[in-house]
Amino acid sequence: MADDLLKLSDSWGHSQGDGTDIAPLVPFEQALESSCLRRNISRDDFLKSTLTQLNHQRLIPLLFMLPRRWRLQPAALPQSLRNLGSVLEHGLLSPLLLAALADDLQHLIAHEGKRQPTKKNAMDRWCQRSIDLDDGSSRLLPTNLIALQSISSPDSAPPSPGAGALARVAKGFSAELQWSNEGLPFLQPENARLRNRALAQVLNVLGSNRLPPPPGSSEPFRFESCDRSSALITHLIAGGWQCRARFRASVASFGLGASTRDGDQWSQIPLAVPYRTGLCDSQGEERRALLPHCSLEMELQPDHGEPFLLQYYQGTEGLNGWAALNDLNRPWQNDRSNGTVAYPGPELTGETLSAALDLCDLMGAVHNSAAQQNRLVIGGYGALGYCIDSTAMLEVAVRQTTHLFPLTLGGLWRQRLDDQLNQLLENGLKASAEMVERYRQSLDTTPQDLFVNRNSVNDANRRLLASQPPHSPFALVRSLNGESTAKP
Repeated sequence: MADDLLKLSDSWGHSQGDGTDIAPLVPFEQALESSCLRRNISRDDFLKSTLTQLNHQRLIPLLFMLPRRWRLQPAALPQSLRNLGSVLEHGLLSPLLLAALADDLQHLIAHEGKRQPTKKNAMDRWCQRSIDLDDGSSRLLPTNLIALQSISSPDSAPPSPGAGALARVAKGFSAELQWSNEGLPFLQPENARLRNRALAQVLNVLGSNRLPPPPGSSEPFRFESCDRSSALITHLIAGGWQCRARFRASVASFGLGASTRDGDQWSQIPLAVPYRTGLCDSQGEERRALLPHCSLEMELQPDHGEPFLLQYYQGTEGLNGWAALNDLNRPWQNDRSNGTVAYPGPELTGETLSAALDLCDLMGAVHNSAAQQNRLVIGGYGALGYCIDSTAMLEVAVRQTTHLFPLTLGGLWRQRLDDQLNQLLENGLKASAEMVERYRQSLDTTPQDLFVNRNSVNDANRRLLASQPPHSPFALVRSLNGESTAKP
């Protein structure tokens, strides 16, 4: 399988931190072939049934991940995705196609939103003073540390990590193949994950305090008497907490997972989205890579107990803001200590961390209000940038440089974000002149990788390599990070 861009390296598993004892790996294409052979199901029948059970938000990244020999004819896809299917039938994603997809994503998914007119928009999510629980209920946000640290999960059992549409796809096809990572634990216990969610939303609501108050609005939300996220971090540090943040990049799977069972043993199927970089290697051939997931990761460690793990980014959850870092333990993809996550540049602490929190507040106000005003689905994901773009913009605002690639936020939406900022400032947005200037500079100077020329190619290559995890099972990543000199 010379063109298998998700090929796994034979060297994976030689290091103790690779975690193959809890997560043995099987290549994606091999797992697909084995499942069909076991159940005597054709590729087309398997994929057609898979596609009919997925909404477009889930289906689009899966189309990018499928090996070439497994891609369906465009006619087998939903009508709104056939043009995209034609492009991908024999080719790969590229920065230019990513930008085109960002523009069209609103139309590809919009028809589903029409069936849910009461669905929350980005501002609703960002300003919400409660968290939604898995059992359908909600819980008001705590207003102090005692209440936060006493949060525990409800008695009802939560759904399994693989619950949802993807986990149901394989039913009726194969008991061995599941579109979820079965058999893996979470990185943290359930109560810690619930506290992460609560604190992430506390930071979002504190950020929303900067918005101009609407007529008849309630009092600003306060946590530990703080009405700003940066003030809360300062308060935690004064109380003995260890607080730090790091820009991170890891291989993206867009929340999708897959695993296969042989007897009682689950093996995991690493998923990723290969793409053409638009950059040449030393032999003049175009480099290919795997799309990264990027965010600002923040770790808040009290004097005892589990740390709070959060991340800021523009996410598929439907907002620009903070979210809990509540991942399954995927040692091949998101281990914070074995090298499968890249942490380019020094960590943020002290005043630099406080400035980063102020910028997150400002970006959340601008991006979420722009998504609301323009009626963008998924909180503007794609149109207002992907997770890579929002993280790079924040990094540029903090450091005046970025390590991330590929960046695709277009000029039209940069103009609209600047217009949105001006409108908010005229209406009373609370932001310092320094932070406003940093944000504007970021809008102007954050790179765009749609057309790389002679003047920008060296920096683009630097960012491509800097955003690679230093350790990975993917042969394609290893060829870029220096672990292997062989081409995948």
